Amino acid sequence: MDTSGDIERILNLILNLADFDALQKGKERQSAIWKQEEPDYLPLILSDWETPELKGFKHRNLKEQFYDKEKMLIEQLKGLVGIAKTHSDAQLSIRVNMGVGIIASIFGLKPLFPQDDQMPWFVGHLPKEQLVDIEVPQDLKNRGLIPFILEYIEFFKENLPAEIKIYCFDTQGPFDIAHLIRGHDIYTDLYDDPDFAHHLLQISTKLYIEVTKLFKETVQEPYNSGYHSTLYMEGGGVRLCDDSSVNLSPSLFREFSLPYIKEALAPFGGGWVHFCGDANHLLDMYLQLDEVKGLNFGNPEKYNYKKVMRNIISKGKFYVGHIPRKEGEDLKDYFKRLLEPLEGKRKGLILQMARGTETSLETIELWHKSQDAYLRG
Repeated sequence: MDTSGDIERILNLILNLADFDALQKGKERQSAIWKQEEPDYLPLILSDWETPELKGFKHRNLKEQFYDKEKMLIEQLKGLVGIAKTHSDAQLSIRVNMGVGIIASIFGLKPLFPQDDQMPWFVGHLPKEQLVDIEVPQDLKNRGLIPFILEYIEFFKENLPAEIKIYCFDTQGPFDIAHLIRGHDIYTDLYDDPDFAHHLLQISTKLYIEVTKLFKETVQEPYNSGYHSTLYMEGGGVRLCDDSSVNLSPSLFREFSLPYIKEALAPFGGGWVHFCGDANHLLDMYLQLDEVKGLNFGNPEKYNYKKVMRNIISKGKFYVGHIPRKEGEDLKDYFKRLLEPLEGKRKGLILQMARGTETSLETIELWHKSQDAYLRG
């Protein structure tokens, strides 16, 4: 099959479906949330999973994409079709998608595919003896998956129009990177050899910073702004993943994760932090950092939405992400519930949701009307 022809056809689909005035307005609304200003309407990032426009295009599984930059570009672009057609505040950007272990691969960890259409896991944790004196390599461009990432990025740049941006591959975060390199032993290291754990976390933090800088310089993106999937970031240029820290007690988190999050985000003017699981016991510490501008929950159902949103807004931060809709909940009631904790202000929320039974236009119009009704103008 002619993959270059597929690239051109899908690009034409996206560009014909997209509303570029809506894209610009969405960028402005998201920017306002980052800057703690009130936009005309809170951003709504809407996706539509019904994409009959893609009928006839062959699916390439994740393993195929990993080893073929054309196939990866095609599949990444296909994901934009259901976003472009909504005309919401969502931005159009794609990434080189090689999994969570890209930075860990610098030290020799290898990708393993449990199944052909699952993201790779990375195996080959390094023994402590090998890590004690480890330093950040000088030749990052030639280590692990980094040269392949850069090759794929250059291919993306050659084939994408200016309207579609490239966002950063998965860099995870300091504690996640240390966990990937060391394996589950990182948790006992915190007790048995805290000096070693701090050493590894310092290396992980430096790697997060240097690899992110390398990406931004490659795509010519400012350190303190940029894109991440459907999101636009301003006054903070990165996303940081902190899933592994959720397993820590508050005291261990305060010592072994929080300072490294602060250090990792600082060169980029701050950023937003994602984590899965239940981190209610850590939320106040995340929110105390100036560098943490926003939070994203991988499991929002584990949090008291009203309580958490009021806390986030009181600290001058924002929540970005999905919020579960109750079974049988009318869309009007759903929006009213989401807006209630905002205390009349158009601040603190970038809502992501998939289109339901309502059309995209109906959803967007109701989102705006709800704000007119429940928030001050």
